[in-house]
Amino acid sequence: MKKSIQTLIGLVLVVAAGYGVFVALRASFQVLTNLSSDIAVAIIAASATAFVSVVSIVLGKIYESRIAIQKELRERRVPAYEGLLNFLFRVFMGAKIGKAPTEKELVKFLVEYNHQMMVWGSDAVLSEWSTWRKLLQESSNTEGADFVPAMYQYEKLILAVRKDLGHKNVGIEPGDILGLFVNDLDKHRKPDHS
Repeated sequence: MKKSIQTLIGLVLVVAAGYGVFVALRASFQVLTNLSSDIAVAIIAASATAFVSVVSIVLGKIYESRIAIQKELRERRVPAYEGLLNFLFRVFMGAKIGKAPTEKELVKFLVEYNHQMMVWGSDAVLSEWSTWRKLLQESSNTEGADFVPAMYQYEKLILAVRKDLGHKNVGIEPGDILGLFVNDLDKHRKPDHS
């Protein structure tokens, strides 16, 4: 009930404002038609100049605001994404370099990192993160599970992070990034992933 009253009041205000603009424009037009043509031309030229100046200033401020917001988001996202990739690099390469995380560390990271992804991840990265987590969870809960879909989803997550950071990802084929971690990727490649 309260929302419908607010909507009705908003609609009345919009109609009243529109009518006010119409009346002001009509009165201005009538005044200009009663003036001599030289004065009318000068007034129209001055009005057009002022209008263009105001519009360009407003649009410039809007553009500057968007750029500032994007810069701030990027400054927050880069450390979050680096933390993700650094930890997952430890997961995939840890055994080779002697710094593999324990299962407890892995679970703790995944739980804590959800917060950072919800706050700082772009929509595309958050979606890929969510899908990867679900696939990882399903694979972990099934004995003899197939981790290949989760591996390829991890690659999609990395590609989404790269795109969010401004990379074009041109020419990167499925498996190109996984090949950096998985030496025998061809054994795990499936027709629907290649």
